Amino acid sequence: MHSVLKFITNFSYLVASGGKKVPILVYHRVCPLYYKKEFPYMNVQPEEFDRQMKYLKKNFEVITVSEYIKKAQAKGLNGWEICVTFDDGFKDNYMYAFPILKKYGLKATFFLTTKYIGGDLPFPWMALDRGAKEDLRVNRSRWLPLSWEEVKEMMRSGMEFGTHTHTHSDSLSKLEPGEAKREIEQSTRIFKEKIGVRPELFSYPHGTLKDYDGTHIELLQSHDYKAALTTNIGRNGEWPNLYELKRIIIYEEDTLWEFKKKTGGAYDFAEVLQKQWLNLFGSKSHKDYAN
Repeated sequence: MHSVLKFITNFSYLVASGGKKVPILVYHRVCPLYYKKEFPYMNVQPEEFDRQMKYLKKNFEVITVSEYIKKAQAKGLNGWEICVTFDDGFKDNYMYAFPILKKYGLKATFFLTTKYIGGDLPFPWMALDRGAKEDLRVNRSRWLPLSWEEVKEMMRSGMEFGTHTHTHSDSLSKLEPGEAKREIEQSTRIFKEKIGVRPELFSYPHGTLKDYDGTHIELLQSHDYKAALTTNIGRNGEWPNLYELKRIIIYEEDTLWEFKKKTGGAYDFAEVLQKQWLNLFGSKSHKDYAN
């Protein structure tokens, strides 16, 4: 099955029509950890992230999500744009990713889980194994969330921020309507209190088609969000659904060749497979990730 998928993505990369389609990449952690579990780390090594950003610098116009929206609405896309995003708000984004982005003069968009930003405890959904607990003991700072001071420093350097709910307790669709409403409202309020501006961008926890619905989109619109990002696979065109922007997750095991395929349209076909998978098995919740 793996060889078949590899063949399909290789073929798709070769025949993918460029068009004016914009990939939005999503990262979680950039940190020198060497654990091969997909969750909770979803980590990319700093040296690999450096290679990826160097490739983007040479081959794309790296813009923020807000800049993409403005260009799309003005029908000004050139077909070479790409966005880099981060979910959750790990301190390692500041420690390792931020210096690399500055090195290449690139900007990115970060989505914050507001309850934990500025705190001194790791995100509670991190299912730490023995190796992770040892690294937490030795290198505690890189397991913590960002501080609000770090967020402000990154903003001064051109980085963009939005919200990712208040607690990230589960996908919005798995919460009671009142709880989902509070998640959006609290994150919006705290972000504005800490940063001084109203957030305009949101990313759905887990982010697949099964993790949000029209009522959540209406809530975001009522709080003046301009766009929301999913993990529905694919690139975004000139007339995107701004509250269901597609993204492509970057994993630790992605080689540079795989990275090139992901940025070049090789995974556009996977949206259909993803929908079929969700129809059969649904989406995950945090309890599915426990040790």
